[in-house]
Amino acid sequence: MRLLLAFICTGFVAALTSGCTPAVPKAPPLAKVKGTVKLDGNPMKNGEIEFEAVAQPAKFLKIEDGAFTGEVFAGMNTVRFHMYKEGPPASTDPEKKPQKMEALPPQYNIKSGITADVPEAGASDLKFDVTSK
Repeated sequence: MRLLLAFICTGFVAALTSGCTPAVPKAPPLAKVKGTVKLDGNPMKNGEIEFEAVAQPAKFLKIEDGAFTGEVFAGMNTVRFHMYKEGPPASTDPEKKPQKMEALPPQYNIKSGITADVPEAGASDLKFDVTSK
């Protein structure tokens, strides 16, 4: 009886773990992008632009003198902008180093509704305007 129960349990475990899970979707291809970001009408001195395609890890590109370039996933991406300033040190930091804080309003990063549809062939003329308020 124990042997029969052991075979049933083994068969049940094998059925649950073999071939019953959905296949992982293939990641979209990477596409080269290039563009500009203006802050209050002027080129953003420095920061980061983040492209996040659905079900893919975000890609971060440096913004320098208002320009960015790099590779992101092709398709529809949510776009977020990051610019940092020094904030007060954490109360738990014995060295009292200033923390890095987001300098842009939430509508440009954590609450961003900005999107870019990046073609597989890439895009070399992306333009974004953000404000500090």
